[in-house]
Amino acid sequence: MENTLNEKVSQDILLKAYNHMMLAKAMADIYEENRNVCKYVHSTSRGHEAIQLATAYQLKKEDWVSPYYRDESILLGIGFEPYQLMLQLLAKAEDPFSGGRSYYSHPSSRDENMPKIIHQSSATGMQTIPTTGVAQGIKYIQDFNLEQFDNNPVVICSLGDNSVTEGEVSEAFQFAALHQLPIIFLVQDNEWGISVTKDEARTCDAYDFVAGFEGLGRMRVDGTDFVESFEVMKKAVDFVRAERKPLVVCAKTVLIGHHTSGVRREFYRDEEDLTKHRAKDPGEILRNQLLESGTDEELLKQITKKARLAAEEAFERAQKAEDPKPETVMQHIFAPTPITEEVGTREPEGGEKIVMVDAAIHAIQEIMWKHPEALLYGQDVGERIGGVFRETVTLGKKFGSKRVFNTAIQEAYIIGSTTGMSAVGLKPIVEVQFADYIYPG
Repeated sequence: MENTLNEKVSQDILLKAYNHMMLAKAMADIYEENRNVCKYVHSTSRGHEAIQLATAYQLKKEDWVSPYYRDESILLGIGFEPYQLMLQLLAKAEDPFSGGRSYYSHPSSRDENMPKIIHQSSATGMQTIPTTGVAQGIKYIQDFNLEQFDNNPVVICSLGDNSVTEGEVSEAFQFAALHQLPIIFLVQDNEWGISVTKDEARTCDAYDFVAGFEGLGRMRVDGTDFVESFEVMKKAVDFVRAERKPLVVCAKTVLIGHHTSGVRREFYRDEEDLTKHRAKDPGEILRNQLLESGTDEELLKQITKKARLAAEEAFERAQKAEDPKPETVMQHIFAPTPITEEVGTREPEGGEKIVMVDAAIHAIQEIMWKHPEALLYGQDVGERIGGVFRETVTLGKKFGSKRVFNTAIQEAYIIGSTTGMSAVGLKPIVEVQFADYIYPG
């Protein structure tokens, strides 16, 4: 997909981005200055701010986004405040994402006025399958007209380039391309995977890697330049919102901070590499662009100063916030369910015994008749054979290929996609032929 950059970014958006960049910088500096307080492992978005903010500014309340652990600038950009992020940093009871249970920048949110966020994992690349499941669910909802939206929802899945080597990422790319899902995979490439360089880890970057996935569009962007990033992400989001097709956006970024607070840059990076990355600081690039366009330097100094003061005040408040109470540790483990006990008669008098596979078919059939949000997919479950054990026979013919369909040999996708599907309100029923296919040992 071509990068035809021709839309002018307004001064208001540029100043908004500069303010958010200065906030992100101030937050990272404060965390570094208070290492004895910020004792839980965390990463910051330093070097990635431009592409993250450019992405966040495109999103609407109908959209879904899965940031990864370096994406605090996405969170700032969609409307979360430094204080809210710091509550998670310090594992406080009022942490809006997990009540003090998850690492920094591991968000989850159902705020009706913001893009929705499913809970994020620390395992690199693992967000791709559940997030693609969200996009799969949205497509199903729109195909069957189960819900009306003011704007077509767009799904964003953010990940680092080195995580593209994970097999689960390829499964997500494959399914999104095959089924033409409304998702953007935002791949941020700072050339490092902890201490592993790109040359040690991969034969090519994500842009070249996805070239073989037919139906998956791709774009490149300088992720340190906010103006270019904003224009590219606007084009990408507008395309997916209108055309309902998947894209990969590969953003070249830099790593200015540490990999994490525990894996520090001085452990493995020399001064030459650090100097190269610092020269592409997104905040400095935007500052110079603003000055060249006639923005008053004093205004930028005031923005920087106010951002630092705001971050300091938020950090002070967060430190004083209440810690979680030990007696709450078992809360929020399972979602509440209206079904708490079995009712009815297991063996009705005069009832006819049937084999288990037939009972399962009847049960699934009843669920699918009753619930239009229910669907069935997996290996060989489609109409052609109806399961290798005939466990879905007749269902494909009765409910059609959009509700009962085959998948590739992708056990991780089959199981993991149900998280995203369920998050958007669907009732996915999935099948893996043999337990050995998901055996972990």
